[in-house]
Amino acid sequence: MPKKTAASKKGAMTSRDAGPKKAARAKKAPTRKPAAEPIDDMMDDMMDDEMTVPVKKTAGAKKPAGARKAAAVEPDESEEMDFPDDVAPEAPARKSAPARKAGSAKLVQLLNQSLGWELRAQAMYAHYAAYVKGLESITLAEHFEGEVTESLGHAKKVRDIIAALGGEAVSTRDGTEIVHTEDTREMLEEALKTESAAAAAYRKIVPLVKDHPVFYHAIYHILKDETAAVIEVETLLGR
Repeated sequence: MPKKTAASKKGAMTSRDAGPKKAARAKKAPTRKPAAEPIDDMMDDMMDDEMTVPVKKTAGAKKPAGARKAAAVEPDESEEMDFPDDVAPEAPARKSAPARKAGSAKLVQLLNQSLGWELRAQAMYAHYAAYVKGLESITLAEHFEGEVTESLGHAKKVRDIIAALGGEAVSTRDGTEIVHTEDTREMLEEALKTESAAAAAYRKIVPLVKDHPVFYHAIYHILKDETAAVIEVETLLGR
């Protein structure tokens, strides 16, 4: 009998021990993390978030890029087009026949003036080549004769241009007097006056023949020769 009683006590202790353990487990349950929200609530929240996102415009609402560019470059027909001062909207009208004749007459007049100076230079240099004396005659006589030849070539070119323009070339020299002297320095002074006057006459012609390549080429090279002659005579004079 004492063994049973002891056994029952042991069993009673076992049952009492189980009760407190369950209670302890029951107390631990509230400390667990709360369960996840239901699926329906989560979907509702996601739908609410999507509704707050601004809706983008559809591609159809935008105008094509090409249309915008075309509208930007298309001129306004109501406004007049402005042209720069040096650009005319229409081709310039051709010069009338009277205007061309007047221009040709002026050009022929200036060419005849130059031709007169060339005829005078031929006579002057030929005269001085015959009268130069002393040691300087060795160089100056040759120089003067060379100027005669150059003046003959210039005169021929000027006559050809006058004939091409339908004008009449003069056959007499410029009326400026040719000073007779045997002083070589005075000869050179007279030569300088002649070459300077001839160069000035050709400079007036250049602008009038700039649109005619053949005439311009001839006059430009004659002017170049006359300018070189001025520099050469100044050098001989020691200037």
